[in-house]
Order: sequence, then C-alpha cells, then structure tokens
Amino acid sequence: MAGRTITFCGFMGCGKSTVGRIVARRLALPFKDTNDVIEYLEEMSIDKIVKQKGEEYFRTLENQIVLSTSEEERVMAVGEGGFNETTIATLKNMGPTIYLDLSFKEVKRRMMMSGKKKEILENENLFGLFIKRRSLYTRAHFRIWTESLSVDEVVESALRLI
Repeated sequence: MAGRTITFCGFMGCGKSTVGRIVARRLALPFKDTNDVIEYLEEMSIDKIVKQKGEEYFRTLENQIVLSTSEEERVMAVGEGGFNETTIATLKNMGPTIYLDLSFKEVKRRMMMSGKKKEILENENLFGLFIKRRSLYTRAHFRIWTESLSVDEVVESALRLI
C-alpha cells in the first residue's frame, strides 16, 4: 500500500471522519479530513464559509483540496460533496475508495441526535441531494452498509477491504 491514500466517502453522518481516524490510528498512518483542512485555511467553520461566501465557493475549495492532495500513504475523509465528477478519478487513482452507506432515514436520525445541522434537515431538497450524491458514491471501489454495524465493525470491515 506504499504511497496510497485510503479515502472514505459518503453522505453526512455516515461516519467518514470517525472511521477514518480509527483506521488511520490502527494502520499508524496520518489522517486528513478535507473539511478540517478547509476550516483551517479559511479560519472559520464550514457553516460560516457557506453563509458568508456561498456554497459554490466552498465546493470550489473542496475540489481544490482534493485535487491538490499529494499521493502519499494516509487515510482521508472527503466531505459529502468532495467525491464528485471532478474528483472521483483522482481519488480512485490514489488508492482504495470506500463508500460508507446508510439510509436517508438513518442520516436524519444521526443528524438529529448530534444536534447539528438542523437547518440542513429542514431543507426540502435534502433527499434529492442524498440520491444525487449516492449515485456518485457508488462509484467508489468498495461499499460498506454501516447502518446496522457498530463503529468497530465498520472499521474491521474497512480493514478487511484494504
């Protein structure tokens, strides 16, 4: 796996960052979360970036971060929109891509439990976005249905795949 990046993708709440961090720790590799990189560079939260500068600006940054990622051995979580027509080929060429899948009902449940992103839950186009992105995520090398698994079980599944 030398020089390869293991990338986790999926819709919000699927566990990309949580699972990615654990997998990175287990493999003794660095971890990169594209949302964290964007927040660091912009010195504000993703929510503030979108509110102040617009979603198009944020998505452009997201693509730039993904496309400028050097090919090195690491684990990476890409934000919900970071696995797209512009970035998929690059991410797949860097190493294994793993789609953490779950139902829309579970996405909403997890978001409600976290107390975050309530305005997103009220977005009437959320289900359409979920379906649209799902069609992109299915192009990942691997898919793990996370809904009925514990975090440890998802981690073990991912490690078996890579």
